[in-house]
Amino acid sequence: MKKFLKISEVLFVTMLIVGMVVSSCKKDEDDPDAGKIDPGTIATANLIAYFPFDGNATESIASLTPTVQTGVTYVAGRRGQAYQGADLAHLRYALPAASKMKTLTSFSVALWFKSPLVTGDPEPIFFQIGKSDDLFWGNLTLALNRLNATADSLLFKAFFLKTGVQWSGQHVSYGNKAFTINSWMHLIFEYDATTSKYKIYKNGVKVVTNTGVEDRKSGEAGNPLGALAFQNADVINIGAWRPKTEGTATDSWMGWFKGNLDELRVYDKALSDAEALALFEAEVTQLNP
Repeated sequence: MKKFLKISEVLFVTMLIVGMVVSSCKKDEDDPDAGKIDPGTIATANLIAYFPFDGNATESIASLTPTVQTGVTYVAGRRGQAYQGADLAHLRYALPAASKMKTLTSFSVALWFKSPLVTGDPEPIFFQIGKSDDLFWGNLTLALNRLNATADSLLFKAFFLKTGVQWSGQHVSYGNKAFTINSWMHLIFEYDATTSKYKIYKNGVKVVTNTGVEDRKSGEAGNPLGALAFQNADVINIGAWRPKTEGTATDSWMGWFKGNLDELRVYDKALSDAEALALFEAEVTQLNP
């Protein structure tokens, strides 16, 4: 009888455990958010702008809505929908007086990105913090440079401003076979005021660059660039050169971005290697099925 009771107890415990496992699995299957990580939880205190492009152009942190939204459409993206560029397509936002984007000293711009090859003219920009007295380069501009028609990857150009030094406008071009054409990539473009380094991450991993690209100088006795100093920041432009959209220039090289953008985030600091990887891994958990 004593032996029988022990066996019964074992069977009961076994059945209880099996039931709990089945119940847990059922709960996971029923929970659409199981295993997902909100990318907004990465470096949250430094996230100052977020453009989901989920069927509209509203920015989610400061609830900015575009003052101009011409020709933009939305297609299936990496999460929900994505910005679709085209001839004449662009967005413009007026920056509020207290916007942190006006006073960035470091930055990270993270997004899902897909673009066809850019050859000859034009050279499109895809993100810009504008400047009222420099409608071309603004304060921060991310663009694509042209390549020859046989190229199999993209060449990115960044411009960012430090008013008051000899080399105030930093123009940085960098291409890599990792920047594949017509393919979704998660990219982070960043500048760190503490180290004076410019970096690009693809899918959470820093793309190998060289010191001529990474190390930014002020031009004064080879001193590091240090903290950026924007001036007269007034708008955000997405998808087009500002003079082209305002009709103040018709230069053929100022093209329209014809690719896709999704989940665009702006931070007021340079993300660490660990944060860049964590952001990518969180983004992956949110991908469309």
